[in-house]
Amino acid sequence: MHLKTVIIATMKKHYLPYLLMLLPPLFWAGNFIAGKAVSDQHIPIGLSFWRWFFATLVFTPFALKSMLREYKTIKQNFFSITILALFSITAFNSLAYVSLQYTSATNATLLNSLIPIFILFIASVFFKENIRKIQILGILLSLTGVLVILSKLNTNTIININFNRGDLWMLLAALDWALYSILLKKFRPKELSATSFLGVMMLIGTLFLIPLLYINPLDEPAIEWNSRVSLTLFYIAIFPSIISYLIWNYGMQKLGAPTGGQYIHLMPFFGALMAIIFLGEKIKSFHLIGALFIGLGIWLSIKNKEKENEKL
Repeated sequence: MHLKTVIIATMKKHYLPYLLMLLPPLFWAGNFIAGKAVSDQHIPIGLSFWRWFFATLVFTPFALKSMLREYKTIKQNFFSITILALFSITAFNSLAYVSLQYTSATNATLLNSLIPIFILFIASVFFKENIRKIQILGILLSLTGVLVILSKLNTNTIININFNRGDLWMLLAALDWALYSILLKKFRPKELSATSFLGVMMLIGTLFLIPLLYINPLDEPAIEWNSRVSLTLFYIAIFPSIISYLIWNYGMQKLGAPTGGQYIHLMPFFGALMAIIFLGEKIKSFHLIGALFIGLGIWLSIKNKEKENEKL
């Protein structure tokens, strides 16, 4: 094989996780907007269930062959996969959608941006992972970028934010996702393919949502099916669910939770970008400044990860 071809192939393989990890925050930014768009129906658990029901329905035919082939591995690791399914499929989405019933998308995005900080704290305190100063600096820079975009360079916007019970739900969701991201690298069976792993998680997580839907602890009304709800469910079942989870699980394995978690900070930037593209909003200076801080923070984390790889 030609040397140039080898070099290009190596670079693509090396940087592929970093590039692919741009997609989950893009799709999840859309998920917050979609969830807020149907919040008037007051169906957070129903929305979570139907999201994963349709995602499972679409994904299972593609995953079934590998799931049957890897049945022994699934059986041996069933408990750990179930724990991951409960944290990711069952709990996080339900908590996030409940949050959006009571709080604004801005508040939810801001609290969601605490996930990388929670990851560092939990990884350091409870899992004794070595956290470098450059990682802390990277997260603080990215978080600064988040605040710049959300505040639009007006400090009063952040100072005067009113928090409510919906924000507590989002805080729980952020803690839940931080735990999932850390446990993913420790609990996920390495010999299990990405397709089988996600397929089993989706089946287990959706099954646990059924009793929640039946008990109906929030006294939710029956879902009103219309084009808005149908399009929302189509989007969140395919993009924030199947595609994003496949990439996130892959990225967490390759980059680790502290580095991969940084990408969460791109959500408010992508949210602003969607508003510019679809709602006709104009690019302002705070968009560029916020993007610069977020990009710099992620770049520092990437450089730190590369230094760690060089030592191995």
